[in-house]
Amino acid sequence: MIQNERQYKVTQTKLRGLEEDLSQLDVPDSNLHPRQIVGRRNSLNLLINELRQEILEYEQLKSGRITEFAFNSIQDLPIVMIQARIAGGLTQKDLAEKIGVQEQQIQRYEANNYHAVGFNRLQVILEALNVNFVQAVVKINDAEIAT
Repeated sequence: MIQNERQYKVTQTKLRGLEEDLSQLDVPDSNLHPRQIVGRRNSLNLLINELRQEILEYEQLKSGRITEFAFNSIQDLPIVMIQARIAGGLTQKDLAEKIGVQEQQIQRYEANNYHAVGFNRLQVILEALNVNFVQAVVKINDAEIAT
């Protein structure tokens, strides 16, 4: 997942490089067996599609067109927080300033998927991101408890 402008630009550059590599496969190479060419083409197409999808997601988030995020597990919350930051128009630096930490701290939080963040800090970050939970359903032994 692209988390900031730097990663966005790096991903775009990488995409252009892969597209160039793909176009080079059209040039006959006597050193490669036709199956090798097909394999490389398939691999490059897969990588290109993945990068295009990441770029599209980042552009949609950044434009603010996405404002709701569904997740099925608490393990998905870190990704939702990153998506909410981007969709809210906040850079990592902006979020850091809002909660009173250095930008590098937000970078570490996001790089580690908020793994070592305490519950209180998590609440502060969610408030800074203006994240509201519309409905929560907790399932315990097949019994649903709506909150």
